[in-house]
Amino acid sequence: MESYARDELASELSKLTELTSDAVAVCEGDGTICHVNGRLLDLAGESRERIVGTDIKDLLYSDMFERAAGHRVPFPLDGTDCTLMLKLADGSFVPVLVRAAELASMARLRSRLLKRGAPRGRILVTFRSLQERYAYDRQMRRVLSELQAANRRLSGTLSVIMSTVGADDLPTLLATVLDKLTDALDADGTAIYFSENGGFKLRAISHGLEHDYVPEFVPYGVGIPTYVLRQGRSCRLTVIRADEAAGARSGSFYDIDARQSRTLRTHFMPPYKTLIAVPVFFGTQVLGVIELGWKRPTTPRAYDVNVIEVVCEYLSIELMSLVASTRSRRTSELQRSLSRVRDIMFETEPGGAWGEATRELAQVLDCHVCPLVPVRGGAASAEGILAVDFEGGSQVTLSGTVEQLFFSTTAPAARVAASARDYFAAAAPQPGSGPELEQVRLTRIDRFSRMGEWLDSHGLPCQGVLADLGEDAAAVPAPAGTAALPAGDAQEPGEPSSELPARYFLLLRDGSQEPIDDIEFDYLVRLAHEYELRLHDARRHTEDRRIAQTLQVGMRSSLGEVPGIIADSLYSSATRQALVGGDFYTLLRMPDDCAVMILGDVSGKGIEAASMSALVKTALSAYAWEGAAPVVMVRSLNSMLMGFSRVETFATMFVAHLDLRRGEAVYCSAGHPPSMVVRSRPTADTPEHAGEVELLSIQSGVVGAFESMAFESGAFTFEPGDILFMYTDGAIEARDPEGEFFGEQRLRTILLEHAGMPVKGLCQRVLDELDSFTGSALEDDIALVALQFEDLHTVYAPPAAVIEQLQDAEPQQAAATV
Repeated sequence: MESYARDELASELSKLTELTSDAVAVCEGDGTICHVNGRLLDLAGESRERIVGTDIKDLLYSDMFERAAGHRVPFPLDGTDCTLMLKLADGSFVPVLVRAAELASMARLRSRLLKRGAPRGRILVTFRSLQERYAYDRQMRRVLSELQAANRRLSGTLSVIMSTVGADDLPTLLATVLDKLTDALDADGTAIYFSENGGFKLRAISHGLEHDYVPEFVPYGVGIPTYVLRQGRSCRLTVIRADEAAGARSGSFYDIDARQSRTLRTHFMPPYKTLIAVPVFFGTQVLGVIELGWKRPTTPRAYDVNVIEVVCEYLSIELMSLVASTRSRRTSELQRSLSRVRDIMFETEPGGAWGEATRELAQVLDCHVCPLVPVRGGAASAEGILAVDFEGGSQVTLSGTVEQLFFSTTAPAARVAASARDYFAAAAPQPGSGPELEQVRLTRIDRFSRMGEWLDSHGLPCQGVLADLGEDAAAVPAPAGTAALPAGDAQEPGEPSSELPARYFLLLRDGSQEPIDDIEFDYLVRLAHEYELRLHDARRHTEDRRIAQTLQVGMRSSLGEVPGIIADSLYSSATRQALVGGDFYTLLRMPDDCAVMILGDVSGKGIEAASMSALVKTALSAYAWEGAAPVVMVRSLNSMLMGFSRVETFATMFVAHLDLRRGEAVYCSAGHPPSMVVRSRPTADTPEHAGEVELLSIQSGVVGAFESMAFESGAFTFEPGDILFMYTDGAIEARDPEGEFFGEQRLRTILLEHAGMPVKGLCQRVLDELDSFTGSALEDDIALVALQFEDLHTVYAPPAAVIEQLQDAEPQQAAATV
């Protein structure tokens, strides 16, 4: 019975031990092992035959590697944990956690009931390897650390996204994003570069890089941003710094994924040993590059790259709404600078205006202003060779003339790579949108061009703009705000050049700075345009003084004799005590069978308006004799009147240039009622009275009211017998006693009634109609002029008596010849 029970218990126990994941051994009370499960065999590295029957005290030792003394088992039997050392087959030991309990059998129960000296029962021992537990704990800690890092990255990404919502300040936004990104990825610093004209401009850095050297500008073709742009992907890079002790100027960087290295100059090296560089795209355009790095050697993780890419993708969308405002602020800054330069040119004494203007340029553009001064003595002086005066100190002689070096078509001074895609250029002014320069020339200098390399080789800043102020730069009068530099003179080295303008000067930046971008270049173009306007003002003042000398011409309006034109005119002043008023007209005979007709009306009445009309008429006559077109004459007059202190004075006028030989005319009607061309077209039924009236309808604004007024030109043709009828607004604005206007339609009707009639007396007939309509109560000055065109062949044909004398003389001349 006892044997049966023991075998049954052993069979059931063996089944149970194989089910557990712990190592299990069953031993007798003296330690003899009678059963083990497969987990213990795997742990000890022994076979069942070599373990069963051995003493358990030969397997388990204390943590001091000592065997249990007194033939006792090395563990308690109350089920508590006990740390021991398990001896393996190769003689090594591993720590195990052991629990043991005594098994009660049927024989033992009977022995306890019958006699106390019955033998002890079996012992169940469980083992658990502490190495596996330690490994499991390490794995759990690693997983927990990764979960915490992932949570931190996720939190950082969400924080970046939340911080960009509603942002309206680009620098603050970038600083916030870079700081949060650095914290989320446990990096040492982050920087962002924007793709701009000629390279990548540093726009923001995290706080951790405030005391480190970070390249401010990396040109296209060099550095990490260019490499990332060409790869078109995120790059994990290791930076190898140059051996400064050995005098090396270049280090390198290694692409971990592509397993390739590139040379990297120290000047463009970031302050990291390991970094992740990610391009910021918007569609297919590159906005810039984000560089996140560590100052210690490490291996960037792939999911860190994913985090930055997600941030960049979102950030690119936010940047789109802020780029315009950033450029707008820069444009506003340059516009304020342009206004300050204008004030300097007008308000500063001539001797100090140039210095103030150049200091303003140097500050707002962050550049060096270097005039080109003539080289004294020798062949260089004879050939017009110039020298770069760097900050009023050292002078470097150019290797050729300005035209050869800066304006050559074969060796340009700037050649920015066409493949460089500049996103921000889309917001910049398009070529040709700014004012066109007539005299001043501006050309960019690229650091990679021949001129840029030459400047760099002589220790000078190697990129910027050359300005050519033109031949009049050496004698700019006071309105331009500069002091003249005598021709052929050059300042001595070390002399201050800030007060002496030169025709040529350079605005230069160092190679570490970004080139002059489109907005800044447009600023220089507008500044040059202002300079030209000041120069034109000075010239105009000179011309106005010359015109003023001719204003002694009489104040009466009259028409000159012009072959091919039969003229009729009439002037009626609303101010009876004055012989003349604000209306004026004149007809000028010009060379080559041409004539200029001028009819105008100056605001006001009486002697004051008459004196201004005399000034305007004389000025227009002077412009006409200079060969100016009608629209140019009107535009020049407008500029002259705007220069007067009496800004309330303005005028309307009709100016026409008549080519009598071709039957063509060009006119400009500035705020004036439309003149009329009366064409006589006899037919078989009405050989004398058929005709038509053409209105010259191309109109412009008044003269002398606004400086920016635009004036347009018109044209018409005429034939012999046609009449050009001109009038001032007093004619059509005359009112009858009921207040009705005379109007253009009544005037056209009168002209049609007199079509085909001689022009003499036409103006008087029109005035009679006006007197009849108004009851002889005209309220405004009225000037009427009618020009009838004749056939020039008839005008220049010799008289009949002369023709008869020539015919009689022909036979006598023939006989004398024989």
